[in-house]
Amino acid sequence: MNLIKNSFFIFFLLFVFSNIAQANIKILDKFKNWESHFTQDGENLVCFAVSMPVKKEPGNLNRAEARIFVTFRTKENIQDEVSVTSGYPYKKGEKVNVTINKDNFGFESSDNFAWLTSKDQEIKIINLMKDKNDAKVVGISARGNKTTDSYSLLGFTAAYNSAKNKCKK
Repeated sequence: MNLIKNSFFIFFLLFVFSNIAQANIKILDKFKNWESHFTQDGENLVCFAVSMPVKKEPGNLNRAEARIFVTFRTKENIQDEVSVTSGYPYKKGEKVNVTINKDNFGFESSDNFAWLTSKDQEIKIINLMKDKNDAKVVGISARGNKTTDSYSLLGFTAAYNSAKNKCKK
């Protein structure tokens, strides 16, 4: 199951980020520090809540944009898929740590993306994201640079609900 989920997840991320101009991603709405987006290719509807960090450390490190997502995909019947990118390839074998309040989650990583592999952990982190004010993402790049991205969770619940409702079957 995890292999299938990871394959679809990687396909989705490659689809969204490698072909962003072709993917025709549309913004549903903006909610404080979060947005809800969607894209559709035939019957395949992909919706997600997304945010950028309010603070990136170290500030002088040259990297692409960082993001945190919660994704829904109708064709694969995927819901509540939590993932992050820190704007660089992650060090192989290193987990990306996401901390909300005192709860820490170890995300599996491959190339530029990291995700949770347990549905229970996804539900737990989403509930924390709805209830708390901020999240920290700590990753280590393939070059050995440690980064910390701080995210505001203000607007998350509204963006999450918007994306989820758009992708309801």
